[in-house]
Amino acid sequence: MARSFSNSKIGTYSTCPRQYKFQYIERAAVEKPVGVEAFLGAAVHHALEKLYILKMNGKLQTREEMLSNYNEYWEGPDKETIKVTRENLGVEDYIKVGTEALTKYYDKYQPFDDGDTVALEKNISFPLDPNNRFTINGKIDRICLRNDGVVEIIDYKTKAFLPAQQALDDDEQMALYQLGVMHAWPDFKKIELKQIFLRQGAEMKTVMDPEKLEEIRYRVFQKILEIERATQDDNFPPRESAICDWCVYYELCPAKRHGLALDDEIEVEFDARYGEKLAQDYLMVNEKKKKLEAELKALKEDIIKYTDEYDVTNLKAERGSITLHKQEFKTFPGVTDSDEEYLKITMLARDAGLDECFKLDQNILYKEFFAKEKLPSELADKLAKYVISKKRYTVRPYYKGR
Repeated sequence: MARSFSNSKIGTYSTCPRQYKFQYIERAAVEKPVGVEAFLGAAVHHALEKLYILKMNGKLQTREEMLSNYNEYWEGPDKETIKVTRENLGVEDYIKVGTEALTKYYDKYQPFDDGDTVALEKNISFPLDPNNRFTINGKIDRICLRNDGVVEIIDYKTKAFLPAQQALDDDEQMALYQLGVMHAWPDFKKIELKQIFLRQGAEMKTVMDPEKLEEIRYRVFQKILEIERATQDDNFPPRESAICDWCVYYELCPAKRHGLALDDEIEVEFDARYGEKLAQDYLMVNEKKKKLEAELKALKEDIIKYTDEYDVTNLKAERGSITLHKQEFKTFPGVTDSDEEYLKITMLARDAGLDECFKLDQNILYKEFFAKEKLPSELADKLAKYVISKKRYTVRPYYKGR
């Protein structure tokens, strides 16, 4: 059975693997307050959905009617339960932001006759890979068939800042939306992706060709494989960042529990003070170690330079000797050598069914397949231009009497 993922679910893992485990595997029972930014987005989407539903049925709302629907949405929950994280701002400030954003939208796009609305808040689901291992789910704000025959996939944003065009051109969520639309409506040939930034009264557009869509599809596939490996190995380390303070799993997080215990903010079953001592001792010893490692690295570089210059491989000393081993070899570039070339080779390896071996170690692809001429000639020719030469130096100390 295909396993389901969404852009949000994948994004949670990318943000913090441990948060992913709390949310999707352990389903930890914690209080989840409603964030004001999320509620603002929901309120705005609600108003726009109602606007277009009525438009599809022959009724054009007035601006005041649209804003009335928007304000009614805010009256649903108790406003005191909505969490505001920014200092000096309250719920009423965000209500005003939404009012101004919707007003800009209404004034710019009314009478909303840019085309026929195909779907609103459309749920999509499609297989990500040919073997149907993974299914992508999502919800599209609006799909519009324009008068010129172009299908627009529209995403409404209430973000405070406008992103760069490049971000949209490489946006994984929008690419997945397009793949979902193409799966649901194969006859839609001309598709344009559009994000409307309501606060700024601005819109941004992009068109993704089949090559770009395939690149993003494969990128998402690799991310899901990473999640699958983490699940198999039960390896979900916390990834600390500036947004940790707003995480609902903060008190459960392995990266935060000891600090909270030291401050007596939570009760724990371990001795927090002993952990503090262990950390302090380690930091002191590690500081000394780093100084020694820096000296050792500098000495190694001097030894390599000296032995290369004078063509010697063994250096004698009173305490023993140093032997230098130099190995020259060919391989394909890794991700640290060139991101762009690594991605291109990865895609070539995938086309040949060798992507798992390449992701494990690009040297395997070179040594076991390319160097031994086991690849089809056409693929070998494409890979040949990426071959690089490297040198590996090993400095080994030998002590007298040991």
